[in-house]
Amino acid sequence: MKVTIERAHLLKSLGHAQSVVERRNTIPILSNVKLQAEDRELRLTATDMDLEIVDR
Repeated sequence: MKVTIERAHLLKSLGHAQSVVERRNTIPILSNVKLQAEDRELRLTATDMDLEIVDR
């Protein structure tokens, strides 16, 4: 699948997700952002197990 998105929109969404993701974490998967594309929409999800953020 190929996704095209404006850089400014992607950086804004990643900035929101970054506020939840911790740099030093004992569980490595929690230091990542999940990207999911479907129905002409890109969804970014991040969590620290207490708080979850989803941006579209």
